[in-house]
Amino acid sequence: MSAENHNQLKQNVLSTWDVISQSLAFLGPVMSMAFLTGYIATAAGAGTPLAVFLGGLTMVALGYVVSQFATRVNAAGAIYNYAAKAFGPETGFMGGWIYLFATLLLTIAIIAGVSGWITEWLMMVGLLAAPIPFLWVGVAVVLCVILFFLSYFDIRISTRTQLWLVFGSVALVIALAAYVVFKGGATGQSFHPFSFEAVGSIPNLTFGMIFAILMYTGFESAAVLAEETAKPKRAMPLALVGTVAAAVILYTFVTYAYSIGFGFAPEQIAVWQDPAAPALFSIAGMYGGDWLVTLVFLAAIVDGFAVAMGCLTASSRVMFAIARDGALPRILSRTHTQYKTPHIANGAVLGLALIVALGFALMFPPVEGGVAAYTIQFGFLAGIGAISIELIYVFVSVAGIVWFRRELKQDYSLLKHLVVPLIAIVGAGAALYGSLQPQPDPLMQTMPYVAIAWIVIGILYIASLRISKPGLVAQIGRDLSAMDSAEPVDTRFGHDTGVTAE
Repeated sequence: MSAENHNQLKQNVLSTWDVISQSLAFLGPVMSMAFLTGYIATAAGAGTPLAVFLGGLTMVALGYVVSQFATRVNAAGAIYNYAAKAFGPETGFMGGWIYLFATLLLTIAIIAGVSGWITEWLMMVGLLAAPIPFLWVGVAVVLCVILFFLSYFDIRISTRTQLWLVFGSVALVIALAAYVVFKGGATGQSFHPFSFEAVGSIPNLTFGMIFAILMYTGFESAAVLAEETAKPKRAMPLALVGTVAAAVILYTFVTYAYSIGFGFAPEQIAVWQDPAAPALFSIAGMYGGDWLVTLVFLAAIVDGFAVAMGCLTASSRVMFAIARDGALPRILSRTHTQYKTPHIANGAVLGLALIVALGFALMFPPVEGGVAAYTIQFGFLAGIGAISIELIYVFVSVAGIVWFRRELKQDYSLLKHLVVPLIAIVGAGAALYGSLQPQPDPLMQTMPYVAIAWIVIGILYIASLRISKPGLVAQIGRDLSAMDSAEPVDTRFGHDTGVTAE
């Protein structure tokens, strides 16, 4: 059976909306608005909307950089392939190695989080009288089975499922925020949330922006669908820049509703800053009651499931791309002969998620009054993933500066191809700096060291490949199917041959 049946994704099947759904799903807007805004408020206070808006502008700059790559380099490896084009195969591998680590950990973390939140919601609505030890692991098994089948068949099934899940959950949050704004909240309409007076100081604002930028993490994952997109030159800028721009408007509006809804007095802001009471749930309780808290909690879970789907799509396709080049076991690059989905990579990611969930459940058994194992797993792995992905944001922006200057020639613009990437570097660098600050929890203190260990392992691995298989290393990042070229691409073999695949 020919290679085209084993290592090729289905091409020209995804629409712009399919690609947008991937950005939205990984973004996790409801989860971000529920769980991250309180951390911003601890520093920025009532001025949280200002921090969210400025952090969003930074990510729009990053979106532009990634879109410039994605319209010219249509490859499932995305950042893996971009880095190879800018710096060569070894550095390209390291970009993919770190990005794979980030997306893999975020996938595993969110599956654990959603599994645990489902058990909490079941108790909230009275379907469970008391916590059942290890029930969340069983829920994780069910979630992984569902995720596998959604990702096994045509990619459009998972992208369109993601789209409806995100739209449905976001619509509820928008309706709640609009109601708070219409009512005038606790203070009436005010420009105070967008003033420097509200944040108190520049350090407060910049610290708040660290977590504000984290709210936008994941939008760039749409680039992994470039090989499967019908019109990537049109779809990618809309999905990447358009999605993050829409998220800026959404997050600014909702956090404005939070700000006036809670009020500007210190004791009112303190309610927002309580990590044990997510802002979305608190505002729902204040303006709707317990029934609305239950409903928005369910919306956050639904959005979390969409995030899990988006994370799985990103991590499995990066794994697939690296394996297709031979730098990971080639079995991971096999695609379904009919559906052309990377089902082996999907299964590997989900299997690893279940192994890690069981490991955390056994290491942190239920203790009355203690922190649940899924909460520990979610926080720890998501923290490492955040550090890794912030590093990648800086990395891809530097790659953009190098590659744009070298390749674009007469299309090169000092503003678009130097200043914009520099804005992304400054913003993402601030988030990286913030995430590296000491944590009170001993386990959380190890997060930067785990990320560094992964980087060291990657360096040693690629060095060993360079010695033992130099020909293989030279091919890393070669699956770039759409460098602006008049040459047709033979997609059967993943490289330009000048022969059109039949």
